[in-house]
Amino acid sequence: MERFPVEIWLSVIEYLGDKELQALIGVSRLFFELGMDRRYYEVEITTEDMKSKKWLSRLSEPQVAQRVKKLTLQLVQLQKNNPPPTTSSGSHRSFGRNIADHLRTVVQKVVRPVTPEPNTKPLILYDLEELIEAFPRMVNVENFRIVTWAAPLPPSDLLPFFDAAWSAFGGNLKRISICANLDGYEVLVASNPTFIKLETLELEFSDLPRIDPAADAAMLTQTVVPFVNKLCPQIKTFKVRSWANLDLSPLFLNVGRFPVLQTTLMRVPFNRAFSTDPSGFTRYFHESSRSLTKVALRLSPTGLALDPSIEQSLCDWMEALVSDPRCFAKVKHLDICPTHLDRGMDILHHSIERTRESIVKFTVRDRYLGPDDVVTVVKGLKASPSLTCLRLNVLSLSAAMFDLIAQTLPGLRTLWLSTGVTESHSSLDLLRNDMKSRRYDNWKLVNLSIWQAGSELDEGTILAILCSIPSVYILWEDEAVVRRGDGDSIEIIRLTSS
Repeated sequence: MERFPVEIWLSVIEYLGDKELQALIGVSRLFFELGMDRRYYEVEITTEDMKSKKWLSRLSEPQVAQRVKKLTLQLVQLQKNNPPPTTSSGSHRSFGRNIADHLRTVVQKVVRPVTPEPNTKPLILYDLEELIEAFPRMVNVENFRIVTWAAPLPPSDLLPFFDAAWSAFGGNLKRISICANLDGYEVLVASNPTFIKLETLELEFSDLPRIDPAADAAMLTQTVVPFVNKLCPQIKTFKVRSWANLDLSPLFLNVGRFPVLQTTLMRVPFNRAFSTDPSGFTRYFHESSRSLTKVALRLSPTGLALDPSIEQSLCDWMEALVSDPRCFAKVKHLDICPTHLDRGMDILHHSIERTRESIVKFTVRDRYLGPDDVVTVVKGLKASPSLTCLRLNVLSLSAAMFDLIAQTLPGLRTLWLSTGVTESHSSLDLLRNDMKSRRYDNWKLVNLSIWQAGSELDEGTILAILCSIPSVYILWEDEAVVRRGDGDSIEIIRLTSS
């Protein structure tokens, strides 16, 4: 068997679980190498975590460290001699504290936080030296995620850390994901990394313990923009996420062109991230549309639950964006939140028009579509010859909706539907009964996922739907498969725990 080409064994082990492969490590040198490669391909370390200490111990061995291809590091800074929190024995105190915690969470999402008092207690970051010592052995890392927002160390403390990382694998990186506040970005950029093979750049922004919009804008312009612009010519995937009270307008007003960009994801609160000038953000999409094939726009404003009208500026911007013929011209995968306003349907209409010739996967998030809206979207997609995957949130399920999708989009291979609330028993009884008279033999649907209120649709209703769609054999995004027997006999086999 060892005479089989390595390529065959690589194909075989794709069907083996981690435990099965680990059991074969002692069988031969080949399985030892393959098993070790699988086991140490991805390593996640959070400083001062006991499991991470075991990882650090293993990474002291070169034959282990050199197998790491994907590395995630989260630097956690702890207060020295910080006593554990005490709890009140009184039930009324615990109840009051719980209510206060919930209120605090709501307030923090809506109101900019007050700058806290400076912390004068000595701070220590454990495991940093061990990481620096391990880096020279980790020469094959290609995918690196670094989280520093919880460790606001002085530059003198983190610069040796970054220097060691870049010396070991900086020139080998194909993807880097940075999660930091602006001070953290300043330290990283000051380490002067050189990423000659980098193709994927992911930026995540967290809050600083201060409020100074002018200083934020200066740091974005003087630190982050030059860093991004240096990489623009080679980046194929650019993703930005922000959990901060941070205006990103200066970033996009000054960032250069991405001539080979193929994939982008933007998950930021529009009302905060572009509070001064979204024109640079518009230019970014229009200029990148020459090469973009995958786009995800998650721009829901902060405070939407308390004030629905806060979407107005986002809706205006999105309408202007998609009305331009350049927008989404070559996009194959579109993931979009069109707002909850009436004009959100116009945004969907324009998005469908712009992507008609190229769209393969179309996703509508957050907005729940009524029956008339579903008709509008599905009929709009009829003219898209390459469409194979559709994901929608709907207000309710009905046999008429399945009739519409099956007849209008017979080439669809994957369908994902979700209702925001649990359907009533009478509605589900009606759906099951109506589906008995349906059979979609010409539908090519293979993969079906239906959710209600965040949970899987009940098995009885799913079985009734499956009887009408004989082509389906995968459920809930590969969590289960369908085994069909004689007649209408159907069995759902779980591949993972529900």
